[in-house]
Amino acid sequence: MADGLPDPEPTGAEWPSASPNPTIIPDPNPSTASLAAWATRLSPKLDIPAVAIQAYGSAELKLAQTRPSCHLAWTTLAGLGGIESNHGRTGGTTLNPDGNTSKPIWGIPLDGTNNTQVIKDTDQGQQDLDRVYDRAMGPMQFIPTTWKTWGADGNGDGDVNPHNIFDAALAAGNYLCSGTRDLSNPADWQNAVLSYNAVQIYLRDVFVKADAYGKLSY
Repeated sequence: MADGLPDPEPTGAEWPSASPNPTIIPDPNPSTASLAAWATRLSPKLDIPAVAIQAYGSAELKLAQTRPSCHLAWTTLAGLGGIESNHGRTGGTTLNPDGNTSKPIWGIPLDGTNNTQVIKDTDQGQQDLDRVYDRAMGPMQFIPTTWKTWGADGNGDGDVNPHNIFDAALAAGNYLCSGTRDLSNPADWQNAVLSYNAVQIYLRDVFVKADAYGKLSY
């Protein structure tokens, strides 16, 4: 989805023999206020809502504690979030200060059309409100079965909500870091993104966005 950033074709020097340019969060143990201030500073440079940047950064910091060998960078989550929902802004949706989307974000029915695979309903419509086919949900576009496995409480409010960017970003981070992946390794990074969506053009677009976000954040 369009987010206002350039989308150049990656060159051979940076693709596929490298991981996207990451940005290290300045303070590895920030307070909520300092993390929010960092996100607010970057928001206009990246054209990403500050609350989304804060959610991606929060997920990076949490994974640095729980899965330090994964080396997840917030820029990878931002690349995914940019493609999946324009950081919670697709279809006129906005992100509230608490990270909830102003209205639910639903993907199209996974009925085999529009280049989708067929995924029959797995949750009786309880999560995605579709009793015939599954649909992806929320700013990071989880399908019900994947959310059931990886859903997380990213903001510590006791709720696990696919329509909250803090929860969805942490869930995406957990998913990308599954197994023994080290996302500083280009092959592991590519495999992680392809596990999210096994399409080469998707991999390329996530790389370009994540790399651009990293470079613009210095």
